[in-house]
Amino acid sequence: MVGGCVRDLLSRKKGKDWDIVTDAEPEQIQEIFNNFKTLLIGKSFQTVTLIINSKVYHISSLHKEKKQKIIIQHDVRQEERIPLLLQDLLNRDFTINSLAWNPQKGLLDPAKGIKDLKQRIIRSREPNLRFQEDPLRMLRAIRIACELNFAIDKKTKYSICNNAFLLHQVSSERIREEISSILKSSEAQRGIELLRYCGLERHILSKDGVKKELLGNSSSEKISFYGLNEFKEDLSTLLALWGRLYFGSCHRTRIFFLPLISSLRFKNIILKKLKILLSKEWTSLDFGTTQNIRFLMAKVGRENCKTMFRLKKTLLSTEGDSNRLNKRALALEERLVQDELEKNPPVSLTDLAVKGKDLIKIGLPPGKRMGEILQLLLNKVLVSPENNYKDYLLSIAAKIKDKDPE
Repeated sequence: MVGGCVRDLLSRKKGKDWDIVTDAEPEQIQEIFNNFKTLLIGKSFQTVTLIINSKVYHISSLHKEKKQKIIIQHDVRQEERIPLLLQDLLNRDFTINSLAWNPQKGLLDPAKGIKDLKQRIIRSREPNLRFQEDPLRMLRAIRIACELNFAIDKKTKYSICNNAFLLHQVSSERIREEISSILKSSEAQRGIELLRYCGLERHILSKDGVKKELLGNSSSEKISFYGLNEFKEDLSTLLALWGRLYFGSCHRTRIFFLPLISSLRFKNIILKKLKILLSKEWTSLDFGTTQNIRFLMAKVGRENCKTMFRLKKTLLSTEGDSNRLNKRALALEERLVQDELEKNPPVSLTDLAVKGKDLIKIGLPPGKRMGEILQLLLNKVLVSPENNYKDYLLSIAAKIKDKDPE
């Protein structure tokens, strides 16, 4: 076993990514596990993905060369011949991932990864080389630091800053996965701040060709990403807040950020919710009356209404709003939103006490006009939820029908 699974086990964490190295060839691996699903991946198909009981294992074949000269920094002072496995470990992204274990040989730690693990440091032995081999490792450094609450070694962080421009070589899908993990970690705020500090953020947010000069004008170093840690359960909300804090308004975020996120190939369900959340400027929303709240629920949905209030509250806190009156008003709005959510008022056509078939019975034909009348009935119910009963709504519909020209 190599890499993150060994690191996690040593940290007494539940292992997620199970990586194994072997001198067996991919064809031999597939033959051994011929009763299970296997996939060949990697540029030269040197890795077999093995799926057993819904668990995924990555089994990589070492290259055919058996030995190679290499200097092991910190371990020896002269050149010596070492097994290929040690070479493989020394060439891995970070020292805490340069660990291997098997029952016969025990733990292998040629890069002093145990020391960095104890000191809670993300460090690369040759960061420039490692990041040039795979620029995604720069994002991975930040993601692991956020997930484990580790610091990034000064030399490694400096190398990320110098190589940030290489991120354009990485596919959108791989960037998306790392960004998602950073945002959903317990340290999302720190993660975005590190992306900004290292210069990675502006390269991520220019993936679809939006001019960097435009992005630079709106990316002040003074931006606070306070609040990102409060929404780790919802990726759409995290993305909305990140974009809003970066671009300064929901309108600008909708114009510039939505295409960027779309280019990173996020799922449609995430994009759909993101678009809804950015449809209104949060700080301008008035939650001061139950009627306003119900109309917003009708437009964006109950949960999205709740989320938009939380985003408003977060933004006002981010902007340092210390006005006692505003805080008092915000507390009142919060109570009203919570009360309406608990009451679960009718806010959609499906909640109405009358349906299309009921209108047909009173002589209203199906079509556009029926839809308009149902919407008028819903508006009346949004104003006064207590009026959502069948006889009353049918009487209103009948009056509207009678006034319509034949």
